[in-house]
Amino acid sequence: MPKLFGKCANCGATLLGGGKEGENRFCSKECRQFFSHPNFCEQCIAESTPESLGGTFTLNYVIGTHLMGWGGGEPCPRCHAKVMRKWLWILLPLFPVTERYRVLYQTRARYFSRKMTVG
Repeated sequence: MPKLFGKCANCGATLLGGGKEGENRFCSKECRQFFSHPNFCEQCIAESTPESLGGTFTLNYVIGTHLMGWGGGEPCPRCHAKVMRKWLWILLPLFPVTERYRVLYQTRARYFSRKMTVG
């Protein structure tokens, strides 16, 4: 009989069901991808600097900043890092407030980032 409850192999979150890959269970695709490749690949490191993006914030679900990948292209095929920018939101996205960054999600809400140097 399969186990009903389990833990995510990446973040340790308690799962009811969840996706499996071999013997490991994951709560999200971000956790599965980070578990398989937990760092930026050589190409992403070469195209970026160690400068981090910092965090995002939301106030009363109305105003804040969010990461968005509009126009960033496809994720890196090796490490799954996405090209994203931080946008200012007031109900809707208004404008980007940062340059482009390579973002590698550790979980759904945690990420690592590196500032892009190549167009």
